[in-house]
Amino acid sequence: MYSVYSITIVSTLVTVLIAFIIAVNLRKVVPANEVHVVQSRKKTRVYGKGLALGNVYYQWPSVLPFVGVVATSLPVSNFNISLEDYEAYDEGRLPFMVDVMAFFRVEQPEMAAQRVSSFDELKRQLHFVVQGAIRTILANSHIDAIMQGRSTFGDLFTREVQPQLAQ
Repeated sequence: MYSVYSITIVSTLVTVLIAFIIAVNLRKVVPANEVHVVQSRKKTRVYGKGLALGNVYYQWPSVLPFVGVVATSLPVSNFNISLEDYEAYDEGRLPFMVDVMAFFRVEQPEMAAQRVSSFDELKRQLHFVVQGAIRTILANSHIDAIMQGRSTFGDLFTREVQPQLAQ
């Protein structure tokens, strides 16, 4: 009934259609306020708006040898870490509650992607860094000095956190 020629054409069309559907599903477009750090076996590449590689890549599953990649999405805009009603202690071990808001921006996405697997993990680690800085800074001052000089503690927090953020 069917000739070999028609079966070949149909199977070729089906193969092309399947390849097209796979390519469309694997194509990723990076939003304007993010970068995607794509790590393969050999290279790490950063995709995003205004970057040399552009903002489109194919995210092959990491289980595929040689072509599989792992992508980490990180924001390029500022984001915040908020601690509300955090219990801190002054120099005399007097407990008090503080609300702290810290702002961050990822300047080196390649390094950040090597250290964390997701943006949520990055935020969790930064949360611990901020808690440690609060304990260190506030434990060296009396409660009166803390209440009167709240605005001066911002610089102290920045200096305390800076070496940890570089890592």
